[in-house]
Amino acid sequence: MRIASDWKASPPAELWRRKAGPAWSSFAIGGGLIYTQEQRGEFEIVACYRAATGEPVWTHRDKARFWESNAGAGPRATPTLSEGRIYTLGATGILDAMDARTGAVAWTRNAAAETGAKTPAWGFAGSPLVTDGMVVAAVSGHLIAYDAATGARRWSVEAGNTSYSSPHLLTAGGTAQILLVHGAGVTAVEPANGTVLWKHASSGFAPLQPAIVSDGLLIATSSDMGASAFAAWPSRLAPRDGPSRRNGPLPTEQYAH
Repeated sequence: MRIASDWKASPPAELWRRKAGPAWSSFAIGGGLIYTQEQRGEFEIVACYRAATGEPVWTHRDKARFWESNAGAGPRATPTLSEGRIYTLGATGILDAMDARTGAVAWTRNAAAETGAKTPAWGFAGSPLVTDGMVVAAVSGHLIAYDAATGARRWSVEAGNTSYSSPHLLTAGGTAQILLVHGAGVTAVEPANGTVLWKHASSGFAPLQPAIVSDGLLIATSSDMGASAFAAWPSRLAPRDGPSRRNGPLPTEQYAH
């Protein structure tokens, strides 16, 4: 699908508009439905709407409220849609698994409490990663994995320090790995058990996602030191720093923008 870029010749037409509570969550889309998180009073809300009309379909609520003076109230992370379920991480660390059609709760866990992670200054912001029958959540430098079907805890590891990034799955050197960009750099762990595979040191608050450029090559970004490019395998680490701050890198054939 191509989106017309000449808005003078083909101006976008508003289809519907609906009020929503404050939040920094974006949308997950599937099956004619859209999913997001909102703050409504003292409750974090997972909300499902019809994509065509904006009509509410269902909501789920958790009694939790996060607020800070720069960004205000509300959840930060975007929901993850996978195999008929929606997975959400609230700003205080509540991890929910729900039926995507009905909103029925399959299980809920408090990832912050179970890792001992303290809520960072801007709240927990990473979207859950679903892979190999697991849901992996990032909570302030900790990674914790749960069984996607039952919510049973699989493993956890302290991967780094403060982070606002989502866990990121890739394969490099023939090895599957989950990456977390955090304030002390980047850490890669084994998906099956959380064993640390390698680390790369840098500094910053890490609000962005790495970008895959070629076989294992990625760009991990940091709000303090800019962009750092290196290969996702210990024997091939070759940092190249640049001026990125809070915009994710866009890789093309030869360049990163």
